[in-house]
Parts: sequence; C-alpha cells; structure tokens
Amino acid sequence: MIKKNIPNALTCLNLGFGFWGILLLLNGKVTEASLCIGAALIVDFFDGFVARLLHVSSPIGKELDSLADVVSFGILPSIMLTYIIASILAGVPYEHISKINLFETSAFSFYLFIGTLPAMFSAVRLAKFNLDTRQSDRFFGVPTPSNAMIVASFNLIALDPDSFLFPLINNLYFILGYCVLMSYLLIAEIPLMALKFKDFSWKNNQYRYLLILTSVLLLVLLQKESILLIMAAFVLLSLLQNKSEQKVL
Repeated sequence: MIKKNIPNALTCLNLGFGFWGILLLLNGKVTEASLCIGAALIVDFFDGFVARLLHVSSPIGKELDSLADVVSFGILPSIMLTYIIASILAGVPYEHISKINLFETSAFSFYLFIGTLPAMFSAVRLAKFNLDTRQSDRFFGVPTPSNAMIVASFNLIALDPDSFLFPLINNLYFILGYCVLMSYLLIAEIPLMALKFKDFSWKNNQYRYLLILTSVLLLVLLQKESILLIMAAFVLLSLLQNKSEQKVL
C-alpha cells in the first residue's frame, strides 16, 4: 500500500510547492516563488519516474498529476504574469508587488484578465493531454512546465535592472503579447519533441541531442536569461524535426 502511493505523495508535493509559491508571491517573496516552480518541476519529473520504476502507475495518479500541474504550472505562473503587468501599470518596482492594489482602476481589471489566460489554457491543455493518446513520444502544444519555466525566469529578471532582458520584461505590450501567444501555443496542434529516448543513437535522436547541448550552453552563458532562448530553440528544433520526418515519409 505504501509503495503504491509513493508517486502520488510526490505529486501532492508538487501541488504543495505550487501552493507555497502562490503564498510567497502574494507576500512579496518573488525569488522564493520562482524557486517553488523549480522545486515543483523536479518533483514532477520524479513522480512519473518513480511510478515507472516501482511499476505502480495508475489512472488516479495521472489525474492527480494534472491537477497538481494546474496549480504549479498554470495558476502560479499566471499570478506572476499578473503581478508583472500590475507593477508596470502602477509604476511600482517588482520587488514591492505586495503593496500593489490589483483592482485600483478599471484599466487594471482589463489588463490583469489577460494575465489569467495562460492559467485557463493550461487547464485546457492538461485536460487534452490526459485524453490524447498521441502524446506518448511527442507533445502537441507547448507543455505547461515549459511555460512555467519561462515565467519563473521573467519573475527573476523583473528584479534585476542590470539584465539585458529587463527592458523587455518591463514592456507592457511584450508581457500581454506573451500571455496571448503562450495561451495559443499551449493548445496548438503543433507537434513538439519530447525528451524520451527509445535508444541513444545520434540518427534517431539528433534533434534531442542538439536541444540538450544548446540548453546547457545557454544556461552556462546566460543563466536566468537563457530560458526564453531555450524555449525558442525547443520550438525551432521541433519544427525542423517535423520537416525532416515529412521528407523521409
């Protein structure tokens, strides 16, 4: 009985990190909130790994995983985006977001609604994922953890005026555009590679290896600023892989 519930316990821990991330962000603990997304990502990886290792995968585990992901990789990132938008509109430094009145003006209400879109579409994406049997060796649409990683990096960059991406993250139209574009990409019928290796040959995994190599180099060189570029590389290499496979067929 204990063995069967170990993966589910990890999944609940994922949800717990999402919950704590929300509380931390609402109390102005911006860096800690981003770290909660990182911790949730790690736990999210290991719950599936442990379930396969112990041979205790179950339908309830799959459903529980999606519920946890909605909180950690849907709601928490959307609250971060909402506060970034609010800090720009209010002209308040991002580290003082706990002092912002989110509903001070009618303009706030409209723009802040845009910030909620990724949460809504994350829920739709996760519901589709549970029903879509195609998503075993590739994804259709951007995975919710990928969006969460990008937003967590935005969250940290918004605190760092010395970052070369700081002017971009503090541009209202960029953030609003990101919310709309990512909401579409979460549910788009665009095949994207999954880092699942059936073997380790270069021929069958060249685009996966290129993504891993590119990601490592960008992380070493740019650190928190690398996440957006890594996601761009992920989408680009996926499109190249799709085109290559179509030529073969």
